[in-house]
Amino acid sequence: MIRFATRLVRQFSSKIDEIIDIGKPSLSKGILTICPTPIGNLQDWTPRQDKALFEADVIACEDTRITGFLIKMIKNKKLSNEQLTIPENPKEYDLDDDDFSIQDVIFDSTKQLQLKLPELNQQEITAADFNFYKQKKIEEMKERVTQEVKKQKEYLSEQDPLNFMGKQDYEEEMNPSEFEVYGLTAPFMVYLKTKIAVAKKRKGRGILISCHKFNEEKRIDRIIAMLKMGLNITLVCDAGTPAISDPGYQLVNKCIERNVKIEVIPGPSAISVALSTCGFPTENFSFLGFLSKEQHDRDENLRFFIKQPRTLVLFESPSRVHQTLLTIEKIFGETQQLWIGFELTKKFEKKIRGKCREVYEMLTDPKIIRPSHLKGEVTIIIAPYTATYNDELRAEQFSTGNKQNEFYEEEEENIENLIKNVEALQVAQAFGEKFHGTDREFNEVLQKALRISKTKATKLIVEVRHMERIQQNLKKIKERVGEQEEYFK
Repeated sequence: MIRFATRLVRQFSSKIDEIIDIGKPSLSKGILTICPTPIGNLQDWTPRQDKALFEADVIACEDTRITGFLIKMIKNKKLSNEQLTIPENPKEYDLDDDDFSIQDVIFDSTKQLQLKLPELNQQEITAADFNFYKQKKIEEMKERVTQEVKKQKEYLSEQDPLNFMGKQDYEEEMNPSEFEVYGLTAPFMVYLKTKIAVAKKRKGRGILISCHKFNEEKRIDRIIAMLKMGLNITLVCDAGTPAISDPGYQLVNKCIERNVKIEVIPGPSAISVALSTCGFPTENFSFLGFLSKEQHDRDENLRFFIKQPRTLVLFESPSRVHQTLLTIEKIFGETQQLWIGFELTKKFEKKIRGKCREVYEMLTDPKIIRPSHLKGEVTIIIAPYTATYNDELRAEQFSTGNKQNEFYEEEEENIENLIKNVEALQVAQAFGEKFHGTDREFNEVLQKALRISKTKATKLIVEVRHMERIQQNLKKIKERVGEQEEYFK
């Protein structure tokens, strides 16, 4: 037992001081800032967005060209409500060779970095740098400590009479040139921070890296590693808010799991712009993003909301918007109310609201909407599938309502006739008890008293006589029962 405990002590001895120091405060980590960009009108740029973009160490972009050109426009104060047209000349992007080369360097493995950047092996690490990376290394090891390791520590504490678990000073055994934390070597971090400092001095902003839907999953770990090492990263997309129908949600999800601090700046979104100006109910809506390219899936997605009416928001490309309107017409009918907007917040923005068929005809008429006006993302809002926003549905409900009214009128008439028959029977029964003439004479009396025909009077007399016979039979039964009770008494 002592040998087993000694072996475990030796196995975990290098980690014991980190386990014991878990309660100590750690150095500050980097922050991921989600920064929206204008969806069309550059005058929507705010001071808070400006601060997040230009004070970041690293800017993670959906497209480095678009973000680079946006940064140049902001620095030159050329903010307008016109379309942000990306120039063909790369020199206009506010990018240089360092911005392009850093893309591959940051996301390569450590061995590849050492081959590509031999200067990393010669990078000098100061005492302050070494203490910083030592603390980061301890933080990394703390994150890897699980409940199982804690239980082993408790067990070893009980089984350690020789006190092998004291703290060890291992600073001299660490080799700074091979010091790697979160997959980033200390020399590389010094190299990266130098690049960031040079970029901020020369260009007034940090370095740009690409993070789009095709590489986001592969780059998440390295981006989080840079955040853990204390770099502040701002996440932007081409237009709008990141992670809202744009890349970024996977990175945000991983940052939450890894306890990385996240800040969000509220800003432009085509969804909120469209909903606030369409005039349809907004207390309950569903955002569908871009519909599937498969026609069957598109039909099923929309057909689901026939039984659950609510406002629907979706995006579409200019090349498919006509086909999407035909799909909406097929599912909801040609009189379904909808709203469509394109070039939102820009100089030539267009907003159309009307019936599905009318909107389709307007979009296909070059005299009203030129094909050149259909640019970027098209936002479509479908009103709830109710009679208020669908003439065909209103007509069906009106037709159904008329049929129900006819049914109710017929029922009321039957009820009134039934009441009249019951009242006439009661009157005839009352007359029958006191009338001692013949049935013919009784018939004539009922005709005059109730103002009914001879046939109806005859039917009433038959019912009265029938009820009299029933009462007589009941009376006889009661008398017989009474005689039997007297006999038994």
